[in-house]
Amino acid sequence: MAKVTTPTAVTLALSAAALLGYGGLRLLAPRLGEQPPPDIASAEQALADQLPTFALYDLTGEPRSIRSWPGKPLLVNFWATWCAPCLREIPMLKEFQTDNPSLQVVGIAVDRLDSVLAFADQMQFNYPVLVGEADAMAAASAFGVEFFALPFTVFTGADGAVLGVHTGEIHAEHLENFVAVLGGLDAGQIDNGTARMRLSGPM
Repeated sequence: MAKVTTPTAVTLALSAAALLGYGGLRLLAPRLGEQPPPDIASAEQALADQLPTFALYDLTGEPRSIRSWPGKPLLVNFWATWCAPCLREIPMLKEFQTDNPSLQVVGIAVDRLDSVLAFADQMQFNYPVLVGEADAMAAASAFGVEFFALPFTVFTGADGAVLGVHTGEIHAEHLENFVAVLGGLDAGQIDNGTARMRLSGPM
């Protein structure tokens, strides 16, 4: 007889996997020369000014640069298949990409390629996904963040300026705030410093 998995069991399994994966990230960090800061604020203070240069493999196995979308604001979302809040974000990010074609969502999976490919077959992403394990963590550190937990999201402007980071699950209000900040920048109503305060501060 086939075993029946209840929604509660699935939730517990995903949560346990997320905790294990988070522990794995903590173990990987020292190998990358990373030391966790005392709090998220110190990570924000180290934020890079401009989009860094790095490349990771896409779902076809081809290397792709994070600078492949010049002239577009980016929402760069670090996630993993074992991270339950990451998976909750993805349908919203797909809808956000559809509604906002002038900007680009980019997913970076801190995960194994085979796991991501199996998940992608079901999810049908409408935005590019790049994949790596230690390489993806190194990509996060290239944004100037010494340590991060998943999910983790970076916001950039159309000129490549890094405008903010958000650690933890994003919600509709974060996406609305990003669009509003981009509108303020385009209109000349705010500068990058104000954008950073609005995107990296608490909501």
